[in-house]
Amino acid sequence: MKKAKFMTICSLTALILIFSSTTQALPTTLDEVVDLPSQDVLDVPLNVHELGIGFPGDEAIQAVVQNPDFPYTPCLQNPDDVAIPNPLVVIQNTGTLTWYEVWYVGDATPTGGYETVFQNFDGKVNGGLAFKIDNIGDNKPLVFESMAQDNQFEPGEVWGFVIQDYINAGGLSPALISSPGVGYYSVGDQLSSGSLIAIPAPGAILLGSIGVGLVGWLRRKRTL
Repeated sequence: MKKAKFMTICSLTALILIFSSTTQALPTTLDEVVDLPSQDVLDVPLNVHELGIGFPGDEAIQAVVQNPDFPYTPCLQNPDDVAIPNPLVVIQNTGTLTWYEVWYVGDATPTGGYETVFQNFDGKVNGGLAFKIDNIGDNKPLVFESMAQDNQFEPGEVWGFVIQDYINAGGLSPALISSPGVGYYSVGDQLSSGSLIAIPAPGAILLGSIGVGLVGWLRRKRTL
């Protein structure tokens, strides 16, 4: 009997350790989401997560510009100016959560303008132009996934997406996704030209809830 109880406790503890990584990501509440008459509907909820270079836990990514002018037009409905580059930005999920919705948001200026401008936008988030990183609809910036081709940003996975006619007023790289804060320009901030926001896959939320519930149950049973 004692052995069976011990094995149950060990099994539950192992599950908790597996699920505990879901608590590392912290939500971000957006101030404004505006859908503009453009390619696709910008269906961004107000409660998301912000991902970035150097961010803690499951919100950490890596990002580089693999090609400064990739020969691809994400949105054929908008004119693609051949004199303005379409950079290919490559990002890697260095956390342990799967993100099933990911958006790119360019930085805005303090006066209500755009620090980062591009043509394949779907709307605005916190004053900055934004689009969903996927290959669905009229705006298809996502050009490759290193794992399953399912528009889900899995742990360790590498994505490549293209920003059409990218211009940053300060000449900053589109891979500078490293400053906390979505959309709004921060005075003196020279580390970021845009932001990534995302929603964790429903399974991750469920597993995290199960882990928390198991901890509570074990404590009530005084087994911890």
